[in-house]
Amino acid sequence: MADNTAYNELVGFTTGTASGIVENPRNIGDVMNNLAIRVMNETKKQLNEKVKGETSQALETSIRMPIKIFGTSYVANLYMLDYYDYINQGVQGVGGKRKSGKNKGKDWVVISQDSDYKYSTKPPPLKTGGLKYWSESRGLSPFAVRESIFRKGLRANHFWDDAYQEISEGVIFRELENDLRTAGVNATTEGLKNLFKKK
Repeated sequence: MADNTAYNELVGFTTGTASGIVENPRNIGDVMNNLAIRVMNETKKQLNEKVKGETSQALETSIRMPIKIFGTSYVANLYMLDYYDYINQGVQGVGGKRKSGKNKGKDWVVISQDSDYKYSTKPPPLKTGGLKYWSESRGLSPFAVRESIFRKGLRANHFWDDAYQEISEGVIFRELENDLRTAGVNATTEGLKNLFKKK
């Protein structure tokens, strides 16, 4: 890998020195620092508003956005645990008839029917520390909870869709435009919108 130290010093960017928002950004490094902090904060805010419990804590801890420099290009990717999109979109259940209880013979109500994800043949696993722990800590049967999730699905909460909207078109986008002006960097609004591509 190429050593970009000399280039970084020329543009006034050093990795790992900023610990917060730079109020008056002087260069593209400061701008990228601010963008990364704001994107991570917005994603965490939306997650905490819409998801509760151990799942959200683990996912929040995983959110990071390192900035890398390749020659004259800055690259910043947002990373989260892989299951973020299951939480964002929800998971469609398989449905079917209830086999026991007061609703025996009635259809399960399936949620998240517009999700890209769905249970088909296997229910979610009962791993130690996961669904099993969550169920038992609430005095519920892990097997009953697993069956309910498998049949009904998981409700979508759209935490990432809402964060992305705010990042690519809302306050964070306007703050990016302002930071670029303050740092003396010329960029078009259309060019900036190309920075925010969903994968």
